[in-house]
Amino acid sequence: MLETCDDLLCTWLSVRLPASRRWTALSALCARRVGRRDPALLRLLLHLEHPTRRRTRSRERRAPTRPERQAAAVALLQLCRHRPELRDSARVQAAIARGLALALPARLSTPQILPQLLSRDECARLLALARAHGAEHGWSSLHRRYPTVDMPVAALSGGPAIAASVAERALPAFERFFGAEYGPPESLVVRDCFVAKYDAEGQAGLGGHLDESVLSLVMTLNETSEFEGGGTYFEHADLHVAPEQGDAVCFLGKVLHEGRPITRGHRFVLVALVDRRPAAEPPTS
Repeated sequence: MLETCDDLLCTWLSVRLPASRRWTALSALCARRVGRRDPALLRLLLHLEHPTRRRTRSRERRAPTRPERQAAAVALLQLCRHRPELRDSARVQAAIARGLALALPARLSTPQILPQLLSRDECARLLALARAHGAEHGWSSLHRRYPTVDMPVAALSGGPAIAASVAERALPAFERFFGAEYGPPESLVVRDCFVAKYDAEGQAGLGGHLDESVLSLVMTLNETSEFEGGGTYFEHADLHVAPEQGDAVCFLGKVLHEGRPITRGHRFVLVALVDRRPAAEPPTS
């Protein structure tokens, strides 16, 4: 009898079954034409996105266990590898990020604080440049998947030197925080470095998302007395991190996080997205 997608998924999520049987079921599931409306995919999303009990019209739905949610994350990653169109769904991306955060060991999923990435004077100078550039040219929104009001550091006077300084100080920290697989620093490169602006009267925050980078950092650029609220929230750990001026929070980019909205003033942050350097690309001097 031909197993349905639901049957295959249930086999994969049955964490007590032999590993060989489960992986065979997952391979068969990925070979099927699984679309966005397929019950199997919807069940995956349910396991990933609803960690607590929820009452339906007919019954109370059992909360998925941590191993089940981890298995669902692996399955969803495999499905997206075979069905690239699924990756366009923000819901799928959020589900993958939630699942990965659960599957990762604590040393990788826990964000870390890098104190004084830039000094207060350096922050003030960078912020003055950004404000002056914004006053003359306006602010943009370069990041279309998760748009922010931002500007690239490279567009500022002395921007390349600023970005190089950030890289020189930040890249060694990732190996210290997350282990040898995220180093040495010369194997990493800052792919994107920009200043983002949050406004209590405009875009006050940024909802849950994952970055298009292996590693990320968010540094508070202005004095915290200039705004209320804000900070970066990590759902899987129920952790809200609000660094002081010049301090940065470092984390794996594929862990779900959000910019908490501010309720007063303006909040400026420096964001750096970090990837592994391609083997053929030499380190910058």
